[in-house]
Amino acid sequence: MRQMNNFARVSALTMSVAFLAACGDASAPASKPAAIAPAQTAATPAAPQFATAINGDLRVSGLTQLPKGIQLSIRLLDFSDPSQVAPVVAEINEPAPALLPHRFRLGYDAGKINAEGRYAVQAALLAGTAPLYSTAQPMPVLTQGAGEQVVLELVRGGAEAATQMAPTDKLKKDFAELEGKIGGFRRVMGERIDEKVTIGWDAFVSTDGVRFAREQIDTGESSAISFKYAFVNGKPMAILREHRNIVTWLGWDASGTLILNDRQGAPISDAEVADLQQQAMALYGLAKQKG
Repeated sequence: MRQMNNFARVSALTMSVAFLAACGDASAPASKPAAIAPAQTAATPAAPQFATAINGDLRVSGLTQLPKGIQLSIRLLDFSDPSQVAPVVAEINEPAPALLPHRFRLGYDAGKINAEGRYAVQAALLAGTAPLYSTAQPMPVLTQGAGEQVVLELVRGGAEAATQMAPTDKLKKDFAELEGKIGGFRRVMGERIDEKVTIGWDAFVSTDGVRFAREQIDTGESSAISFKYAFVNGKPMAILREHRNIVTWLGWDASGTLILNDRQGAPISDAEVADLQQQAMALYGLAKQKG
């Protein structure tokens, strides 16, 4: 009997120890909970909310659905200084919508907009960093007669990469690339008379019409004046004039705005710009007649 009582006391003691181990000593101060990692408690900063915004529709001809994994990029760019890569004023980077067309809102800080500046919106659908579709040209907004409502028609490839270059650098690059292609165009030649001087010229015609032309004027001095003209949609895209190692560049963007005016680091006068533009169009007319 004594052995049974001892066994009962040992069993009761063992159960008490186990119970306390499981529940903790009520007299001991409660242990502090483990600190929650900052990443779990810190709220993600909300995107700035602006009262002003660009609103518009995003479309891709013939495409109404997008697969998962595509990223949408919409940027408001400042093209006020065409000699610089356009700074980003505001942007959206988010997963692309599943369905097209897509209505978007791009908020921007009105305090960053100069009424005399030039701004445009560029949009792209990206697979990783590669643009599958993007706007063929940045769409003007906000100033110079443009508003806050836009319709962005995206095309395959598009101009997303082009916005990483200064517009004037891109213009010169496009000029050089066009000149490099003239061997594949049809060549026409002729003469014109300017101030009793006969000037020979040649021009290069593609399926899009007259794209490039050249002429050289012999002034009777030790050096001649060389002109090269690039055209797009029947209008001058760029003019290059060289005389005695002095180079003059003129260039226009897709809207017809003069963005490049440089002669050895300084612009030429408006009157001289108009004269060169008129000279380019006169040669364009002659080439078109023969083309």
